[in-house]
Amino acid sequence: MLFGRKKKVDLADLTLEELRFSTEDLFVLLNGYDGCAVVVNPFKLRLDLVEEKKPERGPWRRAVVDRLAPSGWVDEEGNPNPELECALRALGQMGVGIADKPASRKRTMGVTLGAEGACGVVPAPGGGWQLRPFPDDRSLWPAKFREIFVPRRYPFSPAERGGHVSFAEEGNEGEAFGRALAQGDEATLAVLARRKGVDPEPMVRLSAYMKGGYRGFKAYVQDMTEVEPSYEMGWRWPDGGRGKLRMRQLVAVSKAGALLSFCNAWHEGMSLSLDDPDGEWKRKTAFTSIDFYPSGDLLEALLDIPDYPE
Repeated sequence: MLFGRKKKVDLADLTLEELRFSTEDLFVLLNGYDGCAVVVNPFKLRLDLVEEKKPERGPWRRAVVDRLAPSGWVDEEGNPNPELECALRALGQMGVGIADKPASRKRTMGVTLGAEGACGVVPAPGGGWQLRPFPDDRSLWPAKFREIFVPRRYPFSPAERGGHVSFAEEGNEGEAFGRALAQGDEATLAVLARRKGVDPEPMVRLSAYMKGGYRGFKAYVQDMTEVEPSYEMGWRWPDGGRGKLRMRQLVAVSKAGALLSFCNAWHEGMSLSLDDPDGEWKRKTAFTSIDFYPSGDLLEALLDIPDYPE
């Protein structure tokens, strides 16, 4: 009897978006990290064991070939066909990566965007991952992005007006601003905003949301378009590379059309090396930024990583 037996699926009949990949599959196919560090990061794979045993050259690659070669998604050496290769190139590029959680171990979906196009990665039903390639027409990217970061879970309204203010972490202004924002101290907010040469009204308006213990959605964005990854271990490892990294961990204040971001951005006088064992790079590039976006376009807002404050 066939009752209860799952029907075997011919992978050749599936679309690219229907294909399911394991973390190990994507490590092999991407030759390292994905650009948004959702699938491959030190909390998803034991990279020390990967470095030692190099399974991507043996059992992991054989598993990819055994499963995907018969249906034509890869050849007998594990090289992807043109459709899959295009999506992987976009997902793995050194571009701008957006992830749904700041903490690497908690990330479940993300998008990489850049010169090679754009591609998302989402959880697959039953486990693993599925790809979400974006159209070639970049004007359609905001709508495609919203199919992944859906408005119901990631609401974002247009701000009444634009605005930006940022404070370097090494100064005292950032701490004072954070306290004033949380406490709704309008007088202090106004003084600090004017000292920065910006209109205090948006900051005062934001404090009305924040002082009540507002909890908005979080996200992580990293811009690695000017970073050269390391290949010293035989696969792409951005964290071991060099370049002008910029990133933001953020909380959205959706009704205000604002992002409160804890940022790091390379600036003059800093090393280009991303190897930061004592945390000096993070300390000296850290700042807090508050930004208002009248467009209400969440993708546009997330991609707008501020510069390090002068």
